[in-house]
Amino acid sequence: MKEVSKKEPLISVIIPVYKVEEYLDKCVSSVIEQTYKNLEIILVDDGSPDNCPKMCDDWAKKDNRIKVIHKKNGGVSSARNIGIKESKGKWITFIDSDDWVETTFIYDLYRVSINEKCDIALSGYNRVVGVNSEEINANGELTKYTPLEFLTNVLNPQTGFGFCHMKLIRTECIKNVRFDEELKVTEDAFFNLQLVDNINNVCLLNKALYNYRINENSVVKKFDSKYPDKYLKGIKVIKNYLFKKYDDNIKQNYYNFVVYHVMLIAVNYCYSDNINNKRKSLIDICKIDEFKEGIKKSNYNYISLTRKITLFSIKYKLYFLTGLICRYRQRQNRSK
Repeated sequence: MKEVSKKEPLISVIIPVYKVEEYLDKCVSSVIEQTYKNLEIILVDDGSPDNCPKMCDDWAKKDNRIKVIHKKNGGVSSARNIGIKESKGKWITFIDSDDWVETTFIYDLYRVSINEKCDIALSGYNRVVGVNSEEINANGELTKYTPLEFLTNVLNPQTGFGFCHMKLIRTECIKNVRFDEELKVTEDAFFNLQLVDNINNVCLLNKALYNYRINENSVVKKFDSKYPDKYLKGIKVIKNYLFKKYDDNIKQNYYNFVVYHVMLIAVNYCYSDNINNKRKSLIDICKIDEFKEGIKKSNYNYISLTRKITLFSIKYKLYFLTGLICRYRQRQNRSK
């Protein structure tokens, strides 16, 4: 394959930082140690109340490629948006501050982008839960996708395409696309869906170059009394966007996207220890119009066997079975 020359373009690495003092050094170190050296590393301190602001400043003193932005807390989307605004690179990659990357992450994705003339290159990843790790999209192959194929994969959360991280994106393709700062969940997927109009092709390098840490304190894991409302808001925004632009084939992918998140809500909210009447909570969720529509119109395509059984139990109101599955999933998560 074509090698990267000595005069390659600047690549911007955007890292939002908030309450991750336990993980930040590992994240930043992994970026500094990249074999691709022409980097602009933007640490966006999102008003972190711990030692992270000082840690960011200390890192900037060690490496002149690092730029630190301190801002009032506004959420990860606002931090990423400021990073985009301040970036000067021809390419952009997002890295979450509790994750880390392999040393050739940027080099390999840039090489693929140039060789294959693609606007977005993404890698496989390691799904890290505690001391355990599972490789995703890591069979060693290189796969190319049209914009429409990319869109359908974004709407399938199990592919990993819906994340904003583990990607290298040509900056000119982002144009005026920004993260919706009103969304607390599904913001990554919505961002990727909006990129579709600006890209010609996408490549997946099936190599686990990104380490994605499952953090129990993340928005999608920890209990939040407004958890279903946040998902509902995101789903409505995505529905409104998709249904104005695409035909019924894409709508089917949307319904599958909805029901996947209903299952997340069931596990992480309805059957949380913080909910007293768990069965009633699940029934109430399934009665909400957008969720009800997704359950009714979704199919079993492209989901794992466990999720097929969960979907079957929800579709046919076998809530006792749903509850057993949710409790099992919770025990699984705690034991990892």
